[in-house]
Amino acid sequence: MSTVAPSQDPYATHARLLNVFEEALRKHIAGWETWPALLRESCAYALGTGGKRVRPVVCLMAAEACGAPLSAALPFALAVELIHTYSLVHDDLPSMDDDDFRRGQPTCHKKFGEAQAILTGDALLTEAFAVLGAAQAPAAQVALLATAAGGGGMVGGQVLDIDTAPVPDCDALEHLHRLKTGALLRAAVLGGGLAAGANADAQAALSRYGAALGLLFQITDDLLDASQDADAGNRSYLNHLDADTLRARGETVAAEAGDAARSLGAGGEAMALFADAIRTRKS
Repeated sequence: MSTVAPSQDPYATHARLLNVFEEALRKHIAGWETWPALLRESCAYALGTGGKRVRPVVCLMAAEACGAPLSAALPFALAVELIHTYSLVHDDLPSMDDDDFRRGQPTCHKKFGEAQAILTGDALLTEAFAVLGAAQAPAAQVALLATAAGGGGMVGGQVLDIDTAPVPDCDALEHLHRLKTGALLRAAVLGGGLAAGANADAQAALSRYGAALGLLFQITDDLLDASQDADAGNRSYLNHLDADTLRARGETVAAEAGDAARSLGAGGEAMALFADAIRTRKS
């Protein structure tokens, strides 16, 4: 287990690990010198529009909690963020969510054109597995990420999300979110544990934590975006639950995440605090 003393400030842990990840990402992007210049530019643009980098950070948190050096988990953290970013580029396309801005910046297709945005997503997805291959990642990590990103995970969830049929109830909505958002978050956490050689009990705890964190992230998003999601076609929890009930659900899920993290020992405390910070975040 981790020998790193957990900070009582979850944002301090996040900031420390984010700095490590951003440096690794900059070095990786610099290695794309053989790519066409436009592709390097569009991929770097998509990766550089900000965000909390929740997925790679929780991957590194999990590795640290299980006693691994961060270097052991950085390839998987990079791969997860490459896949997450590809999914955002494709989700923003006119044929999907048709968004013109992301995090205050023009979306990839608005800046580079639709065809280039499609190719940017394709390149980022493929590069994720090139990263794992170059690191000689174990087959379990590769299979974990491929499954989480594919038809039984993120892509399958997006298919459910763009379906024009209303989501009938809260259970169906939760299933959608477990696929679209939760699968990759769970994989990020569990992949960090696999990088540390986590045993079966630790892997089970990490899986529970990651699944809970995925739901918690969506619950908080829906509470923050209540007015924006008013016409979300039953894709918001608030189309199925009132705000007070949803907040209570968030508290329960955060407690589940905290219990799972703390079962890892002292190293899991930072993960537990991070889950509660997700629950109480304001943006």
